[in-house]
Amino acid sequence: MKKIRSFIVICTVMLGSTVFASDTDPKIADPEVRVEQIETRVHEIWKMDFSKMDNAEKLQIKEELKSIKKELKTDGLDSRVSLSVGAIIIILLILILIT
Repeated sequence: MKKIRSFIVICTVMLGSTVFASDTDPKIADPEVRVEQIETRVHEIWKMDFSKMDNAEKLQIKEELKSIKKELKTDGLDSRVSLSVGAIIIILLILILIT
């Protein structure tokens, strides 16, 4: 009887953990769709009239924009390209040598 109870408990725990492991995050599944959602939300915020809002609403929108910016940076979805000073110097030297 004790073996049966322990077997049932083990099966329940294993089946429960597989169900949770199979859930997928829609943000990870298709990043292009998420970028489009973020773009539409940012455009909606740009079109808002901030002069008619109180400080609490402005603060809430500001924090929403910060979280969007943080999400884009962590997911690598920002389109910024950075060049080091050394790379710029090498590019300039190559351009000088070519001409």
